[in-house]
Amino acid sequence: MMAEPLFDSAEFRQVCGHFPTGVTAVTASSAGGAVAALTVNSFTSVSLEPAKVLFCVATSSSSFKVLMESERIAIHILSQDQEDVARRFATSGLSGAEKLGGVSWVPGPDGVPLLLGTPAILAGRRDEVITSGDHVIVLLDIDHVHLKPTNVPALSFYRGRFVAPSGAGE
Repeated sequence: MMAEPLFDSAEFRQVCGHFPTGVTAVTASSAGGAVAALTVNSFTSVSLEPAKVLFCVATSSSSFKVLMESERIAIHILSQDQEDVARRFATSGLSGAEKLGGVSWVPGPDGVPLLLGTPAILAGRRDEVITSGDHVIVLLDIDHVHLKPTNVPALSFYRGRFVAPSGAGE
């Protein structure tokens, strides 16, 4: 039996916010043609052989249903000059199609939206979904990568706000 924590969720979030993270935009397209678009900072590589990554998403996310209906998903690593995309994709109450409105993108493999202008894209098939608390961990088998070299630093998130990573551009 797990002991009752001695903190609340707001304090836990504040403590976790002291760890700087990268910022990604995740897109997906279901077989029925619905699209998902969301901002995710809980992303990491898992394996090189085979190429595998993971990200986490709240089950309460407005994009959750479409994301779970989608076999193919793309993760876009955002640059510092794409904060507007991160904010747009983090907006609650908008559909995936509304979030993609005004953002330049092309349909990729199986219709998954691929954002133009991002420095790096990883796309692949959903491998496994693990439920943990109020989030799920989504594992992807990566079968497509695109790298666009740039001198613009990656977008980071730290203590509740978007920031440039320490040492960027060195």
